[in-house]
Amino acid sequence: DRGASIRVPHSFINNGYKGYLEDRRPNSQGDPYQIASQILKTIASVPTSAEVSAAA
Repeated sequence: DRGASIRVPHSFINNGYKGYLEDRRPNSQGDPYQIASQILKTIASVPTSAEVSAAA
């Protein structure tokens, strides 16, 4: 369902995780700041390859 997605362009990764995220969800009554906060917390919890290598 492409009507409910978060788009992360390839340039986001290629630029050292600097750039933009495109929220493609349908319009809702959600607070955009709380939604963005949850998205960023989720992204921050994903281990990077450097963290995975250090843990091994």
